[in-house]
Amino acid sequence: MKKQTIDVFHALMKKGWIDRSDQAEIWRSCEDPDVQEEMETMKEGLGFELIRSADRIYLVPTQDNDLFLKNNVDFRRDISASSEVRTRDLYLMNYFSIYLLYLFYHGEGKDPKCRDFISKEDAVREFSDHCSACLKGADQAGQTDYSDNFLQLANTWLSKTEGQEDSMKFSDRYGILNRLLVKFNADHDDLFYQEGGSIRPTRKLDDLMPYFLRKDRITQMQEWIKGVDHAADH
Repeated sequence: MKKQTIDVFHALMKKGWIDRSDQAEIWRSCEDPDVQEEMETMKEGLGFELIRSADRIYLVPTQDNDLFLKNNVDFRRDISASSEVRTRDLYLMNYFSIYLLYLFYHGEGKDPKCRDFISKEDAVREFSDHCSACLKGADQAGQTDYSDNFLQLANTWLSKTEGQEDSMKFSDRYGILNRLLVKFNADHDDLFYQEGGSIRPTRKLDDLMPYFLRKDRITQMQEWIKGVDHAADH
């Protein structure tokens, strides 16, 4: 294996992406046909994709990857949660994270981004309205597009107090959001950041969402949210 291939892989593992303006030498190695061939072999063996967006290349784990994907233990560590925190609250945070992504990226076509920022107050309010609508639909029709698991999560959210805007309590709605934002910050996932009281997506998220919103992935996400084929258990 060429040394340049090792250098490229190391750079991707260290930061998650390679930027042409900041890492010109590594970027040139990426354009080497031999390096590209060897990276293709590593992709198949280790379970990751390389996504290029303008002057960046990102390493993205696939669902088959057992090295980079995170489990509940990793999730607890990222949000500084003790072992006493209920697993249901972790699932609720995953649910909220999907809905937060939806609020920013539910457009059609090549650019799905719908907004540049949202206040924490609006994020909490819109998620609360969503949970209320799910439960109301289930009560009126006697059936719903959402699984029992997700109706339970909606009930869990609505049973929480709103709390103070800077709360970190798992018993508060703001606390759940603020813990989630800790996971999303630059020290962990680097997907959202806060500026002037607003939640804003990072460039990394803007670059990668078109990849994650491909038709096949949208189908997977819809199944996960609805609980089809027990997807909520995975």
